[in-house]
Amino acid sequence: MKLVLENVTKKYKDKTAIQNINAELHSGQLIGLIGKNGAGKTTLLKLLATIMKPTSGRILLDNQDIVKKPNIMRNIIGYLPQEVFAYPNLTVLEFLSYIASVKGIRKKEAEKQINGLLSDFHLENARNKRMESCSGGMKQRVGIICALLNNPQIIIIDEPTTGLDPEERIAVRNILSRLSQERIVILSTHIVSDIEAVASRILMLQNGNLVFNDTPEKLIAKAKGCVWEYTLSSLRENMKGICSMVQTESGIHIRQVSREKPEKEAVSVNSTLEDACLFVIVSNDL
Repeated sequence: MKLVLENVTKKYKDKTAIQNINAELHSGQLIGLIGKNGAGKTTLLKLLATIMKPTSGRILLDNQDIVKKPNIMRNIIGYLPQEVFAYPNLTVLEFLSYIASVKGIRKKEAEKQINGLLSDFHLENARNKRMESCSGGMKQRVGIICALLNNPQIIIIDEPTTGLDPEERIAVRNILSRLSQERIVILSTHIVSDIEAVASRILMLQNGNLVFNDTPEKLIAKAKGCVWEYTLSSLRENMKGICSMVQTESGIHIRQVSREKPEKEAVSVNSTLEDACLFVIVSNDL
């Protein structure tokens, strides 16, 4: 399966949300869509999910235009928006059964899928809990299950780990990684650690522009020799590209991305994916 974006642009009156996006995505990939809040991630996902139409450009699924023929995408997609909608008075099981019915899944098959997914997401004991009583993390996991019902071939998830504790985040990442082996999985996040260990491809948006489209290894290589660590007794003004600051007995330990050595005592260190993302953002802002 191949999903192609050709010069995709979306404008809202006088604002351009994304512009001239070109990318080619294939089955067997978990694509990490990353960027700061407001970069255009949610807009792009809504276009892929056929919730909105692009102002210009084409989106092709196996050479068929999904703007002209949206059902070819809708029939095989599992989509989780940023905010999970649920009927508050329904139990978790009732809500999932309702979603399965809307998707046209037969009752016995729906029961099988729901039971399996409740187990995968550690929600077996919450099946009779009303949605209004569920925590934010539980509602998020129920939302992901909704997206996965009916075995979709394209899975689009917008900020899936919101409200999840560290153990739940790892479980979600592992499940999506396993599913991506035979599908296209697109996971949008502004938290790089969510996709650091599982993404096979990175799409990075900044101010509506696609500033990176390649493997995580290629992104990390961009920051080679540009990540530094050093210690200061106090912070200075206009410090850009700061990855982290930690107070220690000897002062403030700083990790920073910069093309030039930022301080005389700074030591070059290996780049992580998060360092590289920040480096690309800072470089494009210059």
